[in-house]
Amino acid sequence: MARLDKGSDEEYAYNFERISLDQEIPEELEGLVREKVENKQSALESDKIRFSDYSIENRDRDQTFVQYEPAENIPQFDNFERLLEGQRFSHTTYTEPPKPEFQAIRIQDGETGEMAIAFLNYSRSQIMGRTSWARMKVGSEKHRKVDDSLISIPDRVDAVYYDEMMYIFVQSKFEKVFDYLAEYERCADNVIETIEETDIPFHDFEMFSEAVYGNNRVLRLMYKVHERGVYEDMDSADAAYIRENFDSDVKFEENGDGEMAIKMDDKRDVWAVLRFFNDDHLDSPLTDEQYISLSKQDAG
Repeated sequence: MARLDKGSDEEYAYNFERISLDQEIPEELEGLVREKVENKQSALESDKIRFSDYSIENRDRDQTFVQYEPAENIPQFDNFERLLEGQRFSHTTYTEPPKPEFQAIRIQDGETGEMAIAFLNYSRSQIMGRTSWARMKVGSEKHRKVDDSLISIPDRVDAVYYDEMMYIFVQSKFEKVFDYLAEYERCADNVIETIEETDIPFHDFEMFSEAVYGNNRVLRLMYKVHERGVYEDMDSADAAYIRENFDSDVKFEENGDGEMAIKMDDKRDVWAVLRFFNDDHLDSPLTDEQYISLSKQDAG
């Protein structure tokens, strides 16, 4: 069980603790991990899902992926070293504060020492009946009242670490476990600083910045903008080309200096602005038509 270390100077440092379990539960948890891995392997072999390197853009695509990512590329991964070393930790419970961030199931080969770790994002709904007037357990013939909260484990595995590689089954929950939001914010800082220094003016740059940091979905798009990197070389000539050649929902109006500046009526217009900086306006070489492509895939 992982909880944020409130006493650490690092923003995302964890305390790892161990949940005490009855003898049969660890075997069932191992069975859960094996079942989910074998199901993915079977689906890959029958071409029901695809195997792909990890990309945030896979969230926007129709296909289902098993993704892989070298552990060294995962933000904050250094904070997980103690978990990977196979250490034993002190005991805890699900209900101790602060709330858990995620849970991990470690499986180790007794002979070779090889270890696999399954990660599951934590949800408060796993603690069942905390606000219920009465909690009952289903018996063989009748329901029986129980006094303690019931703890459930989700019937899923979000990611599996093995041999310095992370295999990602549920992308959104994997990103929560590994604090990708912090990485999105770091990338957003870089993008906003660069855009502010370009010669493409804004009527209200503060509104643009607030719209970015106020919405996690926008932050994910900012990560794409950062990874693509086109924004670093954009200038007023690029803005003029979009205005003159595309029926775009990016709004430009003349400012007090007589320049055509990006205009946002409200924070919802941030999507259109980021589509501009993400190079989503494309020309077709076959038809000379112009398109907005929200989910690009390199074809070169």
